[in-house]
Amino acid sequence: MSPSQSEAQGPPDVVDQDADRRFRERALALGWNPDDVFVGGYVSWEWERSRHAFQAIFGSVRRLRVLELGCHLGATGIVLASLGAEVTGVDISEKYVELAQLNAARHGLGDRVRVMHLPDTTRMPFESGSFDVISCNSVLEYVPPEILGAVQREIDRVLAPGGYVVVLGTSNRLWPKESHSARWGVSYVPQRLQQALLGFRVESVSPFRLRAGFAGYRDLGLRDGGKLLMDLKTRMGVSGKRRQVLSAANRLLLPLGAHVGFISPTITMILQKP
Repeated sequence: MSPSQSEAQGPPDVVDQDADRRFRERALALGWNPDDVFVGGYVSWEWERSRHAFQAIFGSVRRLRVLELGCHLGATGIVLASLGAEVTGVDISEKYVELAQLNAARHGLGDRVRVMHLPDTTRMPFESGSFDVISCNSVLEYVPPEILGAVQREIDRVLAPGGYVVVLGTSNRLWPKESHSARWGVSYVPQRLQQALLGFRVESVSPFRLRAGFAGYRDLGLRDGGKLLMDLKTRMGVSGKRRQVLSAANRLLLPLGAHVGFISPTITMILQKP
């Protein structure tokens, strides 16, 4: 399916009213508003955002085996399943797993999205090379720093040779305003001192640490003078002066082995396994 075809298709609709009722009831029981854009509307949100990254890489995701790591409410996986991918979602939280499965069912995609509770993502119950794509959408910043390397090694193990790790929406430790707390400068506090000085752990991660954890992978943001990444930004609605600024920044960063995905408020990396 081409990007133009998927644009005509539009985001997946809610088609199963019983699953929708149960999704809404469960969300309310957890204290969440089912009509919030990041609850009941999350699939449409990701349709307008993360979909473009996958289409920029593959054109079509049909029949690709996708692992959504840290699936949360399953929004990214549901989008990809609606475009023909076979999706497995995992999360360390049982409440998210339950809601993600109901979310897939209410969009009529329960047979294309399998969701699993997986408390330990350093050891996943999949054979080596099980997936063509691993989506890490707003998840790696939540991984405790002491196990991040182990999680990345496990991602590498279950990813097929030539497969892709797609990192999106990941709060950037280099950015001065932390995206979750909206507080300035807190990401620069040493991680071992954050709890003592701030009273909480800052949920952000360095793009250079993420990149180093996938040593030997090819960064597609560097190919063709950064064209892929700039095309992706355009598809996601960046235009005019902002695009010009990003393009200029990209040209400065490319000789250093980096790109605008390293310096944006949220990290964007598209990495291909050898």
